[in-house]
Amino acid sequence: MSQHRPSEAEYERWTELHELEPVDRPHPASVLDEPLKIAVLAGGANSERNVSLSSGTAIVRALRGLGHAVAQVDSAAEPVVPDQDPAEMFLTAEVAAEDLSDRPDAPTAAAPPDLEALEQVRTTQHEGVLADGLLPILAHADVVFVTVFGDEGESGATQRLLDRHGILYTGPSAEVCELTFEKAATKQVLADHGIATPSWHVVRRGHVEEDLAVLSIDGPWIVKPVAGGSTIGLSYVDDADELPAACAVASAEGRDALIEEFVPGRDFTIGVLGDRVFAVVEAITDRELYDYEAKYTPGESRKQVPADLTVEQTAGLRRLTGEVHRVLGIGDTCSRADFRLGPDGRFVFFETNPLPGMTPTSSYPLSTRADGIEFPQLCEELVIRALRRAGHSTPQRTHLEEPG
Repeated sequence: MSQHRPSEAEYERWTELHELEPVDRPHPASVLDEPLKIAVLAGGANSERNVSLSSGTAIVRALRGLGHAVAQVDSAAEPVVPDQDPAEMFLTAEVAAEDLSDRPDAPTAAAPPDLEALEQVRTTQHEGVLADGLLPILAHADVVFVTVFGDEGESGATQRLLDRHGILYTGPSAEVCELTFEKAATKQVLADHGIATPSWHVVRRGHVEEDLAVLSIDGPWIVKPVAGGSTIGLSYVDDADELPAACAVASAEGRDALIEEFVPGRDFTIGVLGDRVFAVVEAITDRELYDYEAKYTPGESRKQVPADLTVEQTAGLRRLTGEVHRVLGIGDTCSRADFRLGPDGRFVFFETNPLPGMTPTSSYPLSTRADGIEFPQLCEELVIRALRRAGHSTPQRTHLEEPG
């Protein structure tokens, strides 16, 4: 049975009966003069799909709450209605300023999806990153808010596709993504600039025995994918005989494995946006590792912000975080950097992510909120910076005005 679509007269009668008033423009919590059409691109067909979907839902709700017309786009799923007018995908759900949530509002990320099932999806995607029928929706937007993770978003593949089609998007350039997605390359650049990071060794997929034979780092070790995020494929190994199996886990998605010297200590993460470095967050868990389950399962970890550090330690770590952001060329957008405070009192760099998670348990929005930037304003700020980067007129007042 076909669904009845109300006529314009029927819709006007319905709004009269329900006393719907046109919303004021601009939204009092927005710094923009008028609402935008924003496509939030999330999902993906990789192991970080569920983290991406949770982040995307939170961003959609935040931007719609500010009065923007937002299309929620799953990069791995074709439109339900083929050939639908792209304009019909952009929906609003404005929320009164006092009722806006100051933090991500979305379901928490579920366990990683089945990779074998996703392999079939990847074979049908446009250029390996976008399902058929989605490009017209993205082209209809004023800005695409990219929150696809893994080798589709964080590697720069999605950004390169959008660049080729002249579509404006949030976040870093394809070149920055390509660098920061590769952990070994990132560590090398930072080590060359004097930033401490644990010793590392790359084990190529298909050359495990050969590459382990020349491993010169004493155990115990951390083994993880050389590219990827959300601590998927992470293992702690204290027996050399277990290294081949750990490398196989790390290489499950076809990537090389990275073996790092294990550094005991406390874990910290810090958010950055342009030249602004936010509060230091400490991640605390009773699990052996701060892994995927610890990150995204409610109750498996807690986060303390601001972290329990001395004034000197906090200042030093924030300076170090800003230096990482600068050296890697991330520019006028966001990043999240992870460090560990070792037994010798030094902070060592683990990794950075210029497309940080935005789930209810993610550290990046927690870091920014602790310094007074609520989640809807954070999302709109990222949109404004994308507009500015493309040369569009943007408001002089933004959400990141330094406290007076």
